[in-house]
Amino acid sequence: MSENRRARKIEEKKTVLNENDILPREKWLVEFINSRSRGTQQESFVRQFRAPGFYEAYDMVTTYAEKSNLDILWFKEKRRCGDYANGDFLNLESYCTYCNKKIDNLDPLPCAKGNCSAEFCSKDCALNHHFMRHLRPN
Repeated sequence: MSENRRARKIEEKKTVLNENDILPREKWLVEFINSRSRGTQQESFVRQFRAPGFYEAYDMVTTYAEKSNLDILWFKEKRRCGDYANGDFLNLESYCTYCNKKIDNLDPLPCAKGNCSAEFCSKDCALNHHFMRHLRPN
């Protein structure tokens, strides 16, 4: 391969963009229903997540529903959700603020401090965070 051709190939590889840079990630909402809940009242809850398009969002929602054994009521782009558009919801898959593990249960524990947005997988992590972040002098 000639030197000019090699340089041109290297330049072509540099100009190729990453797919994540091309497709903007939209915020989506999904409502699940827990069909395993006991009693006549079934629990439903809304989660938010980001995806670049409909098919990626569908894949994320169905995968999460299968793993969690939940039924999907609906999912839409957040900007097209009317009353839900102004709300702030928990993320579809949350991570513990203290230990950074994936939270498997449906409702993570929020921080006891009102203005803190941290979420935890257990009471121990919540207590450790509260001591380290809110009680310990700076």
